[in-house]
Amino acid sequence: MKKKKNRFFLFCCSLWPGAGELYLGFMKTGLSLLGIFALSVVVVSYSGIGVLAFVPMVIWVYSFFHANNLGGLSDEEFMRIEDEYLFVADQKGADSVKDLFVGKYRKVFAVILILLGVSMAWQTVCRTIRYFVGNDFYFEFISPITGYISNEFPRLIIGVAVIWFGVKLIQGKKKELDRLEDMGFAESAMGGNENEHRYEDHE
Repeated sequence: MKKKKNRFFLFCCSLWPGAGELYLGFMKTGLSLLGIFALSVVVVSYSGIGVLAFVPMVIWVYSFFHANNLGGLSDEEFMRIEDEYLFVADQKGADSVKDLFVGKYRKVFAVILILLGVSMAWQTVCRTIRYFVGNDFYFEFISPITGYISNEFPRLIIGVAVIWFGVKLIQGKKKELDRLEDMGFAESAMGGNENEHRYEDHE
């Protein structure tokens, strides 16, 4: 059961991602943050993709301030906060771990996994070529090409991701405006029908 606790111990626990939330009783949120942080560290360490090094730091900062902000809420606000898994599209049945991967975020997870797999496979190919051709030949003739691809490929992916995200934001905003416009037309039509009925009743 979640409840307000000592702020000093909360601060100490919040130094580790997810531990602060667990200390406050938010088990689902805490386990989500802890698992995501651990997974990101493993992926960065194993894949050797330097551009991903910021991900664990972002998760750490978010978890630290999230836990301390929870601890600073009033008792009434604190009790209204629901404990739920992160990145789950539908909280019904969220107790199942597979819901993390079958919701609307499954495409995002799939793309991330594909990119990580391609990157690790590319690094393996480079190491294999260096093993067979020797360090001298590799670094003199092949390394400039493979190094350029390794450096520019992540930038290309990030650029495409930023463009895709921007397009999605625009599409989402347009759909929201269309929905509000449709609701406005519907309300206007209902209002017109009510006025007609009132006019007929008056006659």
